[in-house]
Amino acid sequence: MSLTDAPGAALDEPTQVLEFEIGEERYCVALDVVTEIIDRKPTRSLPDSPPHVVGAMDYRGATTMLVDTASLLGVGSNPDASRVVVFDAADEDATVFGWLVDEVDRVTAVDPESVDDAPFGDDLTRGVVRGDDGLVVWVDPPVDE
Repeated sequence: MSLTDAPGAALDEPTQVLEFEIGEERYCVALDVVTEIIDRKPTRSLPDSPPHVVGAMDYRGATTMLVDTASLLGVGSNPDASRVVVFDAADEDATVFGWLVDEVDRVTAVDPESVDDAPFGDDLTRGVVRGDDGLVVWVDPPVDE
């Protein structure tokens, strides 16, 4: 998927993103889809769930699906990560979900000129951001986990 194909892609102005780490790798997501960053809470396992789903937790009275982001992105597995990036539900009937991450680094503005198309095609990768401190993979959370 190229940046121009991504839903909500803003090509004419900088976009705010949240940078986070999974292991030694750095990723970012558009800030406008993030609800909150929280510490991990106790979880309950969910039978018959996909392999990347760790379980469910309570987030502000809503059952929230907790995702092993490393497994989802195909870069290993880290079901014990301590931070959760909670995403906006698409609508009030949608499942609220959170991605497990090791560290949340910062919010920064990404200039469209610093984003290259991903060298591979999948539905999660929006592009690769070139920055002063290296490359950051820009990912989009799936609409329906």
